[in-house]
Amino acid sequence: MLCSFFPIFVKDKTEGRMKFLVISLVMLLAQINVWADNVVGIIPQPVSVVESEGCFTINEKTSLVFDKKLDKAASYLQDYLPLKIKKGKKSNVIRLSLEKKMANEEYSLQVDSKGIEIRGGSYAGVFNGIQSLLQLLPPEIYAKKVDFPIEVPFVEIKDAPQYSYRGLLLDVARTFQPVDEVKRVIDYMAYCKLNKLHFHLVDSEGWRLELKKYPYIAEKAGFRGGDSPLHPVYGSFDQKYGGYYTQEELRDIVAYASQRNIEVIPEIDMPGHSKALGMVHPDILCNYTPDTSYTNGIDVRDVWCASKESNYQLVEDIVKELVDIFPSEYIHIGGDEVNFKWWKDCPDCQQLKKEKGLKNEAQLEQYFVNRVSDILTKYHKKAMVWDEAVDGGLLPTTTMVTGWRGVKQCLQATEQGYPTIIMPSSVFYLDKRQYPHDKGHNSRNGLSLQTICDFTFEDAGFSDAQRKNIAGIECAFWTEIYLSNIHPEGRFSDYLEYMLFPRLFGVAEIAWSQSRRSYKDMLSLLKNSFYSKLNAMKVSYRLDSPVVTREEGKIHASTKDGSTIYYKDIRTDEITAYTVPLDATLAPYVSFQSRLNTGRSSEIALPEYYQYRKPECTVTSSLTFRENKPLERCATYKGDAASTRAAKAGDWVEFTFKEPLDASYIKITMGYKHLYRRLIYKGHVEVSYDGQTFVRVGNLLNGLFILRPEKNVYAIRVVSDGISDAEEYVIIQPLEIK
Repeated sequence: MLCSFFPIFVKDKTEGRMKFLVISLVMLLAQINVWADNVVGIIPQPVSVVESEGCFTINEKTSLVFDKKLDKAASYLQDYLPLKIKKGKKSNVIRLSLEKKMANEEYSLQVDSKGIEIRGGSYAGVFNGIQSLLQLLPPEIYAKKVDFPIEVPFVEIKDAPQYSYRGLLLDVARTFQPVDEVKRVIDYMAYCKLNKLHFHLVDSEGWRLELKKYPYIAEKAGFRGGDSPLHPVYGSFDQKYGGYYTQEELRDIVAYASQRNIEVIPEIDMPGHSKALGMVHPDILCNYTPDTSYTNGIDVRDVWCASKESNYQLVEDIVKELVDIFPSEYIHIGGDEVNFKWWKDCPDCQQLKKEKGLKNEAQLEQYFVNRVSDILTKYHKKAMVWDEAVDGGLLPTTTMVTGWRGVKQCLQATEQGYPTIIMPSSVFYLDKRQYPHDKGHNSRNGLSLQTICDFTFEDAGFSDAQRKNIAGIECAFWTEIYLSNIHPEGRFSDYLEYMLFPRLFGVAEIAWSQSRRSYKDMLSLLKNSFYSKLNAMKVSYRLDSPVVTREEGKIHASTKDGSTIYYKDIRTDEITAYTVPLDATLAPYVSFQSRLNTGRSSEIALPEYYQYRKPECTVTSSLTFRENKPLERCATYKGDAASTRAAKAGDWVEFTFKEPLDASYIKITMGYKHLYRRLIYKGHVEVSYDGQTFVRVGNLLNGLFILRPEKNVYAIRVVSDGISDAEEYVIIQPLEIK
């Protein structure tokens, strides 16, 4: 053994309670990071770990023994260790048992000469112990390919979570995820001891829930494009895409999650984010005809009318079916980003506001939320809401709040006495890019594993009183950008996994452990132990990027994890294994990426790669543009431009250069750089090589076109061939030229 561990009790002066701390005494090889040891290298970090000399050997004769109430936990373990069940056996066993004296999710794991014993205060505690046991075994255990015998070092682990709510939000509304993919996410959560799946089923982009009373809602609002009545968003313009879950499939997901100690909390986002429902069920919308002259005739309203009594009956009908599917005591009812414009234009909502003595639309929202909460109470359910929903000051403090907008809002909710799930987007939104030039939603400096590991409640400003109102931690994976980042082979989870790992480990550490690892210790543990586990599962994950430098006219690239480095030339899209330093003249064109089994880094390059030429040009269009985002922004390369209406067939945008342009690479971008939205989706590109005539050179693909001209370019024109993906306006980006 590298070290011995002696648990001691230390009085925490700020919280007035006892904490377990683990102090290590290095016995041998002091320079080796002890957290890399398979025994103590458990994520999240346990309360206490005590090692001793020796190993227990799991072999073909090892038996599985368990209490009657733990049959599902035993079945789960058997998927990884195909052991025979033998009652009454006392040695060479793996024993699962319940201990009444333990708290709900508390567990102990002991490995000695007789075998392995996992005790828990409940099914949940035992399951947590099983996850720790799996981490002690060879990485191949996660591929379910471990051969006997298996040696497990003698160890005693005592552990319990800091928070009972440790969640992950999975957005299936914007991009539908097949049942098998949802189950994969559930498995990943289980490995990290996360126990709440916040299932975002409904949003403006899709309705994923089958309703027996209203089957047409999912049948219509679950799909977009093709022969669907719903306009495409985040998907193929020509092909029908999407889907929904039958109630039988949802029950299957709930059962699958339950076996893995995960509670599924459904979300029906309302009163905002309801465009999909409003398009197929327009009677939920406010009683007036909106101006659609700028939206190609599409009604873009996305808010339930607060004044219609029929809406509250519809909500109750939905709740009746939800409670029969989801056993969770909570249903999340949204409350975020409500566009109050629709209510301000609605005479009935304004009359209701006057009758109820409501000061503003924020209080009108709380009237709506309270009405829905009363319905939930009727069916013995509790409401969860996004933090905006408590801005008006009228919601009871029994309401669970998910604080997403920022730390400030989390602080406000806890100060007001609301039980609060801490999930500020700056720290816990895992759809955000990990580094400044990585893929993902925009974030100032990137949301890296280090950003997560460095988060503390003390630094965030939570007082002791506020911390008492912290109900738990949640991270989120939103799927707006999913379709623009699908693996070339079409596998959804490749990109999802890459964004989840290793950051999900950091989230788990915050949610579970009172005495957390530093980023340095976490990174060491990942490199020495957990990357091999992810490799065994064939899970894509993010590696550290290569170190790229320029020395003596050459570009050098290196890594510290033994990964293979590749470079890509944007002029040709060719990918080549890096073996020798490259000529520095390639700096504007090449980026580097490392790969190790299923792990890969983000692309990185020298500064010249991110710098573009800015030749003088003018930009004109058949569209009109907003005063705050005019086309001049594109002409001067200062930022994007936003039109005042949606594009339609025949609309165009033209870039004309003052001097003929000699370039090797020109990137034309419609819409947001990071997001499949607000773009001329179906269109083509024309180029003038003489300043007089235009020739068609290709079609836009997801709003993008890469031009690699072989002669000078005088002008570039983008022409819309159909109704744009955007329902209200389109975004035009400056050209990127090399």
